[in-house]
Amino acid sequence: MPRKPREIASKLTGKFDFVEAESHSGDHRWYELRLDGLPAILTKLSRNREDIGPKLEGKIARQLRVSKSFFDGMMDCSYDRVDYERQVRDDPVPPFDIRF
Repeated sequence: MPRKPREIASKLTGKFDFVEAESHSGDHRWYELRLDGLPAILTKLSRNREDIGPKLEGKIARQLRVSKSFFDGMMDCSYDRVDYERQVRDDPVPPFDIRF
């Protein structure tokens, strides 16, 4: 089911403790999470209200360092902050040494 950028932002900030990053481009809203010992995790969401399709959700999932199916679980409330942190520490997708 397609999601709105506002819905994704709400889950990221409310449930997973991401904060809105101020140092990035103005055409998107950037969100970041800092975890001890890991590089900052950053993703961006459009400022418009249009649905985000599966292809773009897959890109967001990669930015969050999780698989698309894990991202879907995050948005559907199957996973919480502890599950997310465990996933990115133990099995990030893609690994942190891969840049995209």
